[in-house]
Parts: sequence; C-alpha cells; structure tokens
Amino acid sequence: MSTLEQYLKVIGLESYKDLMIDNGYDDPELISELTEDDLVAINVKRGHAKRAFLKAKELAGKQNENSAKSPDVSSSSSASASTSAASTSAPVEEKKRTTTISIGKKGEDNDDDDEEEEKVSYNGPILQSKVLNEGFIQKKGNEGFFGSKMFQKRYFKIYEEGRLAYFKNQNDVSPIGVIEMKGALACEDMQGKPLGFKLSMKTSARVYWLVAMTNDQKQKWVSVIKQQITPPAVPKPIDPNEIRPYLQNTEEPPQCASTRFDASNSWDAIEKQIIEGQIRLHIHSDGNLFVEETRSIEVGEEGLVWIEDLPKSIDERTVHFQSFTEPTAFISEQTYHNDAKTPERMLSKLIGKEIQVSVPRDDHFDEPLLLKGQLIYNANDSTYALQDKETNTIHFLKTHEAISYNLLDSTTIDPIFRNSSLEWNINGKEPKHLSKISYNSKDLFKWNATYVSVLNPRETEMEIRGWFTIENESGKTFNNSNVILVREPEEKPKDEEKTEESALPIGLPKLGGFGLKLPKIGGFGGDSETPVPEKRIYRYEVPHKTTLRDGESKQICFVSTKLPVKSFDFITFATPNYQKYAMIGKDQGANATSSVNSSVTFTWNLPYSIPAGQMKLQRQLKDKFGSDIVNTFDIAHYNPTDIISLPLQPLGKVSSTRTQTGFNFDLNGLFIVETYEIRVNNGREEPIKITVEESLYRSTFWEITSSSHKFTPHPTHSRKIHWQLSIPPLDGELIKYSVFYSGLNLPASMTAKKDEKTN
Repeated sequence: MSTLEQYLKVIGLESYKDLMIDNGYDDPELISELTEDDLVAINVKRGHAKRAFLKAKELAGKQNENSAKSPDVSSSSSASASTSAASTSAPVEEKKRTTTISIGKKGEDNDDDDEEEEKVSYNGPILQSKVLNEGFIQKKGNEGFFGSKMFQKRYFKIYEEGRLAYFKNQNDVSPIGVIEMKGALACEDMQGKPLGFKLSMKTSARVYWLVAMTNDQKQKWVSVIKQQITPPAVPKPIDPNEIRPYLQNTEEPPQCASTRFDASNSWDAIEKQIIEGQIRLHIHSDGNLFVEETRSIEVGEEGLVWIEDLPKSIDERTVHFQSFTEPTAFISEQTYHNDAKTPERMLSKLIGKEIQVSVPRDDHFDEPLLLKGQLIYNANDSTYALQDKETNTIHFLKTHEAISYNLLDSTTIDPIFRNSSLEWNINGKEPKHLSKISYNSKDLFKWNATYVSVLNPRETEMEIRGWFTIENESGKTFNNSNVILVREPEEKPKDEEKTEESALPIGLPKLGGFGLKLPKIGGFGGDSETPVPEKRIYRYEVPHKTTLRDGESKQICFVSTKLPVKSFDFITFATPNYQKYAMIGKDQGANATSSVNSSVTFTWNLPYSIPAGQMKLQRQLKDKFGSDIVNTFDIAHYNPTDIISLPLQPLGKVSSTRTQTGFNFDLNGLFIVETYEIRVNNGREEPIKITVEESLYRSTFWEITSSSHKFTPHPTHSRKIHWQLSIPPLDGELIKYSVFYSGLNLPASMTAKKDEKTN
C-alpha cells in the first residue's frame, strides 16, 4: 500500500483517492495543508471533510507527544535565526526532519504558541543583558479551528540589548521566541482593545498583537518598546503634480490638449515658412487621416471657387480654410461633391432633358432598339421613363440593364460624374489667395512598423533597422509630403464580468459552515483591482519628405544603427506599471506571472522614441555568411534611455514562481511591509547562471530589509533589483526577501479616511 493510500485510510478519505489524484493532491504532505473548505471545493462531502480534520488533529497530537520527548531546535524570529551562527551556545545535533500532519491550520504564525512548545529548547542568541521590563501579556497566536486567532498568556521580557523574548511560563529558561527590536517598525494602540497594542515588524510583514494585564502595564510596555525602536527616516512628501524625471514603466502623466503642460524647451521650435505646395499628413493607426496643404486659389465670379484634386472621400464637416493673403477672408457657403458612379446618379442629372436611349436586344437582332424623348422621373416609386411627345408614347427604363444614353439637347450641363471636390463661396476682396486647407478622412491609409535585427555570432553587438510601411488607398498622390504617423491605443474586447467573493486582508471566521460575505472596501480590500493605465497616443515623424503614390505601399527606414548588447538568461515578472499613487491593495501584482527567457538587453540611447511593431531577430553564422532566424515577436513603444530586453527563446526546463508570503499595510504610519518567496527550479542536466529581476512597484521609497540572497540594484533603474543565481543541475534556489515601503503617496480621499480614524 502506498504512502498516499495509508494516509487517506488513516484520515478516513480512502474512497476519495482517485478524486485527490485527479486534482493534483498526490502527496500526503500537500494534503495536510488543505482546509476543510478546500476539501469541499473538490467535491469531498462536508461531513467526511470534518471527520478527516478531526482525525488529522488527533494524529498530529500523537506526533507532538512523541516529539516532546526529544524536542527540536526552533526559533520564531527570522532576525534571531540570522544571528544564531554567531552564538556561543553549544552545537545541537541535527535531527531527522519529521512532518506534522494537520489539516486546516494555514497561516504564517504556525511557528509558535502551540501546546507542543511547552518543552522547546532555544539555541538563539544568549539573553544575558539587563531586563528592562517583564510580565505577563496576552499574545495573539495561531489560527484556531474556525480560522480566528486566539490570545494566549505568555511571559515577556525585554532586554537592554534590544530583544523581546516570550516564555511559556515565568520561570522558564528557554524562550518560545525572540523578537529582534532592530527589525521593529512601530508600536501602536490596538483598536477595539483598551489594553491592547501592536508591534509591527520591518523585516517581515508580521504584526504582533498584544494585550497587557492593566493600563499601567500597557503604558510601561509601550514606553520601553518605543525606546528600543529606531524610527525609519521619513521621506519628503511627494507632490503628485510635480514633474519628475522620466522612469521606464512609469504610468505617464495624463495627456492633455492644453499647451500649458508642454515642456518649456518645446517652445523653441522654429516657425516654418509658408510655401505653396506644402503638404503635411497625419496618418493614424485606426484609419483616420488629417491633411494640411497650402494652395494658391483664384476666386471666380461671385466668390466661386472649386477645390479639386482631393482624396476619393473626405469628411466635409472638418474642412478648414485660412488665407495668408487676406486673413479676414472666409468661406460663406460650401458644397461637397462626390458622385457615385451609378446609372441612377447619371439619370438624376438628365431629368427634363431630351435624350436618346440605346437598348441592346438578343442575338436575333443586329441593331439595338433606339428610343428618344424627354426623361421624366416618378418620385413615388423611384422609376425613370422616356416620354416621346411625337408618338405620344412612354417607355419605362430599367437602370440595371446595359443601356446607353445620348444627350440630344443643345444645352450644356455639369460633368455627369463629379469626383471628390469642394464648391466654395469665398467672402473676401482679394482675387487670389495663398491659403492653407485642412480636412479629415477615414480608412484611406494604413501603416505599421517592422524591425529586422541581426546579432553578431557572440551576441555582443546588434544591428537594428526599423521600417515604416505606409499603404495609400486614397485615390490621390501626395507629392513631397511631411508625414507624421500616429499610434492610437488598440481597443481590446472586454472580458465577461466575473462575480467573485470579496477577499479581505484578514481571514474572516467561518461560523456554522457559512462564510461571511462583506462588501468590498475600495482601496483596502485584498482583491483591489489594479487601475487600468490611461490609453496613450504616440506620434512618430518620418525623418524626411516623401511621395506617397495612390495604390502603392511604401517602406521608409526610420532607424539604422548598431548597438552593444548583453546576452544572458533572465527571469522577469509581469508586475503593474508604476503609478502616481502608491498601490496598497494586497493582491495588486501579487499573482504576477513569470517569464524565463534567454535574452539580449540594451539601452535605447538615440534621442527619439521607437514605435511598437513586429521584430524579426536573426543571428549571424560563425563564418559571417548568412544568418539564422532566432525569434519573431512584437515589441512595445520605447522612449530614449529605456532598457529593452529581446527574447531569444524560452529557457526550457527552467521555471520560476513568485509567492506573496506576508503583507502589512498601515494607513496611520503610511507604510507597507511585504514579503515574497521566489523559487527557481533548474530541470536541466547542466548548471545555469540566471538573473532574477524584481520590480518594486508599490511606491517610490523602498528598502529591502531582509534577503536570503545577495541582491544588487539595477544599473540604471531606480526601482528594480537583481539576484544572480548559480543553480546546479536538477536543483533549485529559494529567494526570500522583505521590502519596506514608506512615505506612501495616497490620494486625498484616502488621507481623509485616515484623518477621520485619527479623530
């Protein structure tokens, strides 16, 4: 019988073996971490789940009795554990690891305050300095059966050396745990308990909830503890409207049409001289087109002007006229002509005219049937007819037939079909005008950006060329034009709304088998949604004038350069972009997915931005004749000084996970303490060297208060850090770190709530 079968039989779930395996729970140690609700969620009957919990609890009790006879070495303080190597205490023989089976006891506080700790031995730093204060305090400990935490009476001593120890009993020699006060952050009152206070840690997201016996004792404890805490430096408050240096991946300030927000150096632009024939095209990625051109026009009788040589369609409501010759001149009337090339449109212009109609007949007749008369129109049923007054006959015409018309009237008429053109009446005195005409259109141009990049064989240098591809389907050739390409934000389909239960930062007790459901609290809830970044518009100017011929597709090179690059294996996480205000939601960025790639990285050091587009990445062969296509992918918009990472290929058999292990947000202190574990597994049969990059996205002011591995700041980015890992074959590494965010910049609505609570 397998270990899994034995375990399931002990806790009474042997009939659910296949169900457990199907849901991925094939390890007894993994099953031991499940809660009662977890079992019910995979279709275990609730009664069986409750029975399994009681069986597991009974089994855990027996194991604790056995372990009490040979106590293990433990310490509840991460800070004290880090200094235990320097301790002069006698070495303790390493014991074989055992697994305590318990269902339903999740949480970060399961390292202390259990009944089995009664005979625990302590091998941390020796506590020999002067005791500043001591006494019994109620301490909130582990989660109970229903998920709530229970207060237990412990004997506390605070030492002059900066350690707060707590014991099971007053006369015990070995403490249950030691709190390093150098890692403490603040000591404050506990809401709802007059005798309670809380101790927040800086080196972890742990908060110790304590209740004194009397008010005098509480005041004494708070005073002594505060003397042992070194308050963090308070950063200078941030003005949310202050213009700060550009930082990659920052949520950029909102775009505004007003020039009041433009940079001062942008006003140094030299005004261009007005010359006839100038053309500027603004081609948008969503199909919109804005045209500005200078023309010399002559005004006819009664101010009549015809503007021709236009695209095949324009939006006549957007037409604007400006005369440089006579600035006060304006268009008093405008008519837009753009005739459809149809028989109906032609006949509408021949109504009342004498015409001859040629109607083809079948193959038995050599000549077509000729009819003549005056063209009349019946508006009731939209039909045309030919009235011959000499023979007093009427012939109805079918416009869909292949018939031809011949005008017999001697009078002249306008062109049967008018192409896209404007008929103006100009109100002005001058007969000639040098003018600027502008108008909008739609779906006449398309553009995109593509790149071809070639790495040298050693992957130390890359040649990059970028191309704009512009398709002209406007029906007009634009000669010698200035072109500006505009990237509009793409509209993504909205996901179907999902109804989810609220998830608050602190677990709620589940009473009587029913989970309490509370409304979501904006800004505080654990399921706070990351604000959607503003959709931005980017403009790219073609570096030289160009001619865009009708019906043609033109490629224009906008970048051709060589750049130094660095090749390495890289792990990144899809965390949110940096925002104007601190991100205080517990789940914001907590579930970021990882990317494990062999990559090349470089800094974009040219003085202009490059657009989003598709890139084909190649690498030269070692003989430098020919190249291999390494990867094809889409890149985003990048600004000058941005760091660009291009994926060569996914790094196979290497995986990474990032798990949030603690989170503490304090509105009064305006700080966040967050802890993470990053696990990197190497499934390859050779060792790897890999860089793990973490983005500290929640707020501007951060400090890494503890890290299991040495980290280095990003060479150019102020809110990123790197870990360099060397992992043997078929092995893994676990990074544990804590980050402390202070001086949080919050919106006025949040600070108002803080003031209300204070008052």
